[in-house]
Amino acid sequence: MFYILVSIFIILPVVEIATFIQFGQFLGTFNTILLIFITAVIGVYLVRLQGFSTIQSIQKDIISGKAPIENIVGGLVILLSGLLLLVPGFVTDLIGFLGLLPISRKIFANLLIKRFIGQSRGKKTNKEDNIIDAEYIEVNNEDDDNGR
Repeated sequence: MFYILVSIFIILPVVEIATFIQFGQFLGTFNTILLIFITAVIGVYLVRLQGFSTIQSIQKDIISGKAPIENIVGGLVILLSGLLLLVPGFVTDLIGFLGLLPISRKIFANLLIKRFIGQSRGKKTNKEDNIIDAEYIEVNNEDDDNGR
């Protein structure tokens, strides 16, 4: 966990600044800033579309009686992708757009499910695990009381 925080707060800003410099040299300052705003606007629009689609999928799962775990975690990935798209930077935009693609979003969601939910699922016991095979003899207390 510590390494993740270090990479987010130290390494990521350095990488973002380096990409700003490279894009600025190639495209120019104004075009680089314009591109940052354009990716944010497109990202917000895509997050909105994907979010509504995910909400509908969750509702369909609930109506059909399925647990909507994958769609809920997919919605979390969409939310995090939207936040990354609002943060100025090309690396965060790339990660954010990957979270909005259905294929990569499903991969991210499955990784999160395995990491957090999968651990608690492994602790569940099956009904077959609770079966105890035994033999018994029926004892009738009425016979014992009458015989004494």
